[in-house]
Amino acid sequence: MPLPKFSLKYTIYFAIFHIEKNVKAKCITNCRVNAKPSKAKVVAKHVKEANDEKHCENVKKIVKAWRDVVNSPTEGSYAIVWLTFKEEVCEPFSLFVKYVETTVLNFKKHFVRAWTNTYFHIGCRTINIVESAHAQLKRYLRSSVGDLTSCWDESDKMLKNQLGEIQGSFGRSINVMVHKYKKNKFFSELEGYVSRAALGFIDEELQCSRTFGFAKEDCGCVQMTTFGLPCACIIAEKRKKKFPILLDEIHPN
Repeated sequence: MPLPKFSLKYTIYFAIFHIEKNVKAKCITNCRVNAKPSKAKVVAKHVKEANDEKHCENVKKIVKAWRDVVNSPTEGSYAIVWLTFKEEVCEPFSLFVKYVETTVLNFKKHFVRAWTNTYFHIGCRTINIVESAHAQLKRYLRSSVGDLTSCWDESDKMLKNQLGEIQGSFGRSINVMVHKYKKNKFFSELEGYVSRAALGFIDEELQCSRTFGFAKEDCGCVQMTTFGLPCACIIAEKRKKKFPILLDEIHPN
């Protein structure tokens, strides 16, 4: 009997922490205002310290500008921030800019927020969760030379403890409603069904929808796309009609 055909849809994200680390390392090498003196040339200590301090400040400035590029919320803002990075912040360092433009930004759709915010990722834009789980597993194993049975037992113990913590968190969300949501009819349909973290995200969008002059085009619907939770424009419409948020409007994950 032939196996049924199916297609797996997924999106690849690059770790922004490691990308920034790579960009910073290249910046330290290529973005010196004053060239590093050769070994044969003797430089006064105070001059060297001043140059090093200036270089350090320059690297901090470039890294900060790079974070603005990565965190650009829209393609339009990305274009503006990238132009600032290229022609103002890094104007004297053409070699560094060429490296970033041709090597790193070739994959911008996999790590720049303007593109990653068009996919459902529940906030997982880094590998911190994986690294944290790996570190926790190593604490349970305690040794790298254990046999299969002991490693299996420790891994099983870790997973059972994690499951207990998750169930405890869900239990608190079901049984103990946060006071400010309990008295708000807007959240009445979600009581006991949605986690506290999700309620917090919805509340942030609720506050945003209350700002003076808020319009639908100001929203961007990022929360609906990335978390599957009602965003500010949806909440604004519900507030006008005095409707609560329904459980069907929350992503099942």
